[in-house]
Amino acid sequence: MEFHDSQYAPVGQKVLFENELVRVWDMLLYPGEEHPMHHHVLPYLVVAIEGDRNQMEWADGRVTFTEEPAGSFAYYEAGGIYKLKNVSQKRYWSRIVEFKTARYRHLLNPEESYYDEHYAHVAQKVLFENDLIRLWEISLQPGEGHPTHHHLLPYVILSVEGGHNQMKWIDGQITRSYEGPGFVLYREPGGIHRLYNMDETKHYWNRLVELKVPSYPLPYLEGEDPAEVLINTAESEWRAKSLPGLSEIRLWSNEETGASISLVKFVKGSGIPGEHRHASNQFMYCLSGEYEYTKSHIVLKPGHFYWNPKGHVHGPTVAREDSILVEIYDGPHYPEKPAWYTEEKDAH
Repeated sequence: MEFHDSQYAPVGQKVLFENELVRVWDMLLYPGEEHPMHHHVLPYLVVAIEGDRNQMEWADGRVTFTEEPAGSFAYYEAGGIYKLKNVSQKRYWSRIVEFKTARYRHLLNPEESYYDEHYAHVAQKVLFENDLIRLWEISLQPGEGHPTHHHLLPYVILSVEGGHNQMKWIDGQITRSYEGPGFVLYREPGGIHRLYNMDETKHYWNRLVELKVPSYPLPYLEGEDPAEVLINTAESEWRAKSLPGLSEIRLWSNEETGASISLVKFVKGSGIPGEHRHASNQFMYCLSGEYEYTKSHIVLKPGHFYWNPKGHVHGPTVAREDSILVEIYDGPHYPEKPAWYTEEKDAH
């Protein structure tokens, strides 16, 4: 999955790090500069390295303002579509952390604390916590250290201020790093170490983001499929197709066979404009509205199931009311792209 809405600009300017759990972006705006309209399809965290005041111009016309000085943070759920503008006299520089782990949130145990009580906490202060992440603060003066701690979760370090650090591991190994402003580091869980600020003049100040996962490593990220998948369609984004009035939520697909299951939505008055046939069996179940096959005068209403055999010519169609249907294909959708779609992907 790309986790990007191609209708809009990327959510940041440059990807600094990405793996199967998380994606970290760089955002830099000078006074008066604007980042184009973008769509956040994943929940995300913004941590300011430098900044003051920004403006968010939302797709629905709303305008809101945020105060984002150095070290400030904000967590947002998925779905936001807006432009971002630096309306201050200071440079704005931030890290945007997108959480791919959102697809596993239904597997998490809300009672799990993810603390190892044999050691100190992984940082000094919890700034924010929900079912996906725990955000910590570390603040170390020159020469100061943080006690031995055990990382039970994968985590991302975002440095706001800093310089040279040293980690002394439980096995006696010593490693060093330079963690200046804007530094990004991802680490796997399991590490037990003590952290020291080795810089003689610089304060070390960071944001440490723990990523809550049901088990790690997730076995089905290594090639196996999960035993069960739950999708809350009420929280899913509808993707508009290139045929006006039609959008979908893809629930499942098989790239090898072309089979798929989707929710499709037709606004009142829209529909498929011409006769057509499919390259596989098509199954439809109406959840709401009224959806008519005008040539055969078949009208699907809530609770109606419709089966259209492979190769059978049917259509046109029209939605008498706003309509939502479950659409299933046991193979490819069309022998070739219909003329009413301008995007190839809409025919699959």
